Amino acid sequence: MSNPDLQKYTIVFSKSAKKFLDTLDKKNKQRTLKKIRELQSNNKNLDIKKLKSRYTLFRLRVGNFRVVYSIKHERVIIYIIAIGYRKDIYQHSNFA
Repeated sequence: MSNPDLQKYTIVFSKSAKKFLDTLDKKNKQRTLKKIRELQSNNKNLDIKKLKSRYTLFRLRVGNFRVVYSIKHERVIIYIIAIGYRKDIYQHSNFA
């Protein structure tokens, strides 16, 4: 039996998360994608917090950006729900 902690999680982006990434300059896009890739195998050293929400959501801090995601351990998938600026991401969300 395989241990889910040793498996690499698949990253799935929402349409709005992809759209926001496409608006970023090359440096910020690469930095954000690097942090998201780190979620796949190691999240112990990342700035992650559980959101106070009716859903089981987490946020990853990447400079002035926030990545909101959920994890489906049984499917070994990380769903990237939203990416946005720190000041905007929580106010204009439909996941709160």
